[in-house]
Amino acid sequence: MGYDLQTVAIPLGLLLNGLNTMLALIPYGRAGLVDWKGGWPMALAAAATAPIGALVQPLLPSGTVLALFAGAVTVAALRALWGARSRPWSSAMGREPSKSGPLLRNGFRVGIGAVVGFVGGLLGIGAGFVVAPAFLSLGYPPKQTAATTALVVTVCSFAGVAGYAPRLDFPVAVAVLSALAVVIGSQVGARLMLSDAKPSWITRGYVVILVGVAIKLVWEASNSVFS
Repeated sequence: MGYDLQTVAIPLGLLLNGLNTMLALIPYGRAGLVDWKGGWPMALAAAATAPIGALVQPLLPSGTVLALFAGAVTVAALRALWGARSRPWSSAMGREPSKSGPLLRNGFRVGIGAVVGFVGGLLGIGAGFVVAPAFLSLGYPPKQTAATTALVVTVCSFAGVAGYAPRLDFPVAVAVLSALAVVIGSQVGARLMLSDAKPSWITRGYVVILVGVAIKLVWEASNSVFS
């Protein structure tokens, strides 16, 4: 839409992303899908590093930020595509099959959360594409993965917005209309996932969206570099 990447698009994107996942988190929590105990270590680590990413971002050229953003989404798209083709997601709920101890698992969560928070604050993304594979690697089934990822992304996104607070420059009309769209879309999407969505739908939809966004961003980043 032509808005500045670093002063409008990134902080507004973080705000809407946090609003989206927060609203989706409500029905997920009521359905008992959120692993609060397992999600909070990652969420709190992300909250600590997201403002740092937000403070570092203005020091980088806008073309560099766009290129990094495009690269992150491309990696996520390739990772999702590989995962969808090589490992079908199970729909069964259950305990984590990982044989590592609680200390090691929590250390893994904190490490991922710290990276996710910094990248999210820097690039204006919730980094769910990193969080979801991390929970899957711990043995979470897809619906519990989506629900617990929403917790981490919510905390990370709002912490990132806090880092941008001194220089926020939202167009009020765009912010309000986008927020209303997010309120409607998040509830429709969450209820669809809780009721009728099959794990294969979640996988394929995730891949299609990420691949499409990755292609668009790589094209824009290439134009920015070579123009």
